[in-house]
Amino acid sequence: MAERWDIKLRLLHWAVAVTAMFQQFSSLWMSDPGSQYLFPWHRLVGMLAALIVLLFWLYSYAVYDLQRLFPWGRDGRRMVLREGFDLVHGKLPPSGPRRGLSSFVHGLGLLALSGCAATGMVLFAMIPPGHVGPPADGLAFTRYTLQHKFFGQLLWYYWYGHVTFAVVHQLRGDNLLGTIFGLGRENRRDG
Repeated sequence: MAERWDIKLRLLHWAVAVTAMFQQFSSLWMSDPGSQYLFPWHRLVGMLAALIVLLFWLYSYAVYDLQRLFPWGRDGRRMVLREGFDLVHGKLPPSGPRRGLSSFVHGLGLLALSGCAATGMVLFAMIPPGHVGPPADGLAFTRYTLQHKFFGQLLWYYWYGHVTFAVVHQLRGDNLLGTIFGLGRENRRDG
């Protein structure tokens, strides 16, 4: 039986998933003046998402070895490369809270999400509540907005891959969605 995610990490995953998905989809819908009513919600949920990302980092640092997310040692890099090579040849890496390709990709997703959160907080600070005009420093605001959109685009790419591989694992017989979201039983496959 594969190692399971603990309840605190599962709750953080739920919180990240819900807030990040709201942020991603609301950003798509805030494209014209008629949809600007979403902007205050995007700002508020963005603050909550930034707090959750910070908690995720702190929890990962305190409870887990960060080398799980960022395998900078020789053995970790070899494992990621080996699992990447296996993936190219049709073999999925094992699921679960372990060091390897899937955890490294989670780390990259966390970096993209952190970039969105950090630039979003800077933008939040540049626009005072209730303010309807342009911010005082329009050039800096534009620069941070472009960075925020860049990290948001990276997050979309991460999200597509993350969801796709979770579904593939689920279809293969791993109860990955059940174990991370606490909805099901143990894996049907032994690994």
